[in-house]
Amino acid sequence: MYVVSRQDELGVLRIVLEEQYERHSTQLALLARQTRQTPCDATDLEAASALTAASRRALGDIARALHYLEQGRYGTCEGCHCDIPIEQLALRPSAQFCPTCEPRPARSPRNRASANRFASDAAPRT
Repeated sequence: MYVVSRQDELGVLRIVLEEQYERHSTQLALLARQTRQTPCDATDLEAASALTAASRRALGDIARALHYLEQGRYGTCEGCHCDIPIEQLALRPSAQFCPTCEPRPARSPRNRASANRFASDAAPRT
């Protein structure tokens, strides 16, 4: 029987994060070169800007994750201090909370009105 330790899993995740960091860095460089060299219309420029912003966010998340890995703090929930599941970290390297402690997004008034309407529709009629 082969048992994988948490440290082994984090080691594999580190390799994946480093590869993702390189990929996003390369994508940013290519986007910058493309927008400098090729005349773009507004749609192309908007798409390139969106890709650039997404890559920069991803690079920030990955850099933070790698920094926390170096410090030995990566993968620990900031709420309960338990381990965050590796699967969740692989999907979202910036995860700071386990599924139990993850703050729920605030519902917008529009969503709340919708939920209230459905709740009133489901309420038994007297």
